[in-house]
Amino acid sequence: MVSIDINNLDEAVAELLEEYGDVVYQATEEGLNEAEKVLIRNLKAASPKGKTKDYHKSWKSKGKKYKLRRYVGNTKTVQGKSGEIPLSNILEYSSKSPHQGLIKRTYEESINEMAAAVVAEIKKEV
Repeated sequence: MVSIDINNLDEAVAELLEEYGDVVYQATEEGLNEAEKVLIRNLKAASPKGKTKDYHKSWKSKGKKYKLRRYVGNTKTVQGKSGEIPLSNILEYSSKSPHQGLIKRTYEESINEMAAAVVAEIKKEV
């Protein structure tokens, strides 16, 4: 162990915390990948199945474009008056839909499980 002069303790601690922060950041990124999988699994389970099961099977990650963020969407579309419309928008927001608010409820019900997935990845690294 290296001897640290008392006058340089704050610098030594800051350096160690910076290294620790990098480890936590990387583990958080990995944890978000796991949290994304949790949400997709829960959305698939909660989605209406229908005859073709296309909607149920169409939950996907939108990729890792942003740091510390993940986006999930449904790729299933239907023909509308003015072109293709995401079926998820119709089911989530139409006042006539029996599934109105399902995506939001599923997300809210998944928060604790997603947070646990992130924390589990951080604990693996720390």
